[in-house]
Amino acid sequence: MATEDDHWPTTLERVVSTLDFAVKESGGDMPVLTASPKGDSSQLPALVGLALRAALEVDRRVAASDPEAPVDRKAILARKDFARAMIGGSHGMLLAGYAMAYRLELARILWTGIADAPRRRLEELARPRAS
Repeated sequence: MATEDDHWPTTLERVVSTLDFAVKESGGDMPVLTASPKGDSSQLPALVGLALRAALEVDRRVAASDPEAPVDRKAILARKDFARAMIGGSHGMLLAGYAMAYRLELARILWTGIADAPRRRLEELARPRAS
């Protein structure tokens, strides 16, 4: 039986596939991997834009190794592997594989975090947390 929320896992996979990751100098010892939306996201439907903001916020939490749910160790390790590959200059299929693995983990933890009430949970996840 289909429900009105059946589209969310696919929507979240599409949302995280629009994230652009880049290596930036942090002023510290190591460069850092940062995420940003590809292109102009201002014309996205409201809930998709909210999902994009939630994905960016959850990525920030994963990058900080935040242990609070829905972030988990599997996602943190996938992001660290991806960051090492980007910073280390890996190319081609290897880098694409790390990127895909991390994006799937990000979509998975987003869905885990919003599955019971997508609209309300997206609003909660999209809110930046105090560091």
